[in-house]
Amino acid sequence: MARIAIDTNVFIHLTNPHNNPESHIDQLLMHLAKNQPRLCVDSTHKIGNEYDEKLGPRIKDLNDTGLAIYLLRFWMNPDIRDVIETDLTDLLMHRIRQAIPEVDEHVDRAFVYVSCRGNCCLVSNDDGHIYSRRKDLKDKTRKLRGENWRIVDSREAIGYLVQPNQVGS
Repeated sequence: MARIAIDTNVFIHLTNPHNNPESHIDQLLMHLAKNQPRLCVDSTHKIGNEYDEKLGPRIKDLNDTGLAIYLLRFWMNPDIRDVIETDLTDLLMHRIRQAIPEVDEHVDRAFVYVSCRGNCCLVSNDDGHIYSRRKDLKDKTRKLRGENWRIVDSREAIGYLVQPNQVGS
């Protein structure tokens, strides 16, 4: 069982060739799906609600039969989710707010929080609020997260999560 947190924008970029050159997101999501994944979400439902809002209509489109729709349906299955208890007032969330202070970025903070509490990798292509601030997030969350925590974008995730596991396969 492998835990992972995946930002909504990665799933949205799955169907955009500009953001998914060489179908690297398809490869990443297919590889991760083989390892009995557990998709980390928050107990306050911010992540799940965003998934439903931004991906729900696409998943329900029965006319779409491409690979992307099957990947989205797999990853949006509630049965593979691990709900991470989220305390909006604890020290971890306070530190995350210092790095992501924008008032409307509740979901971005939730993604970082579940990756810290879930001790897992966060895959995010959000360069504005998450990826570009990963050093600050790492510094501020020190001692409040596990050793397996890290933030990578979808291209880095291929090297970090996929290629090392292919050796000897």
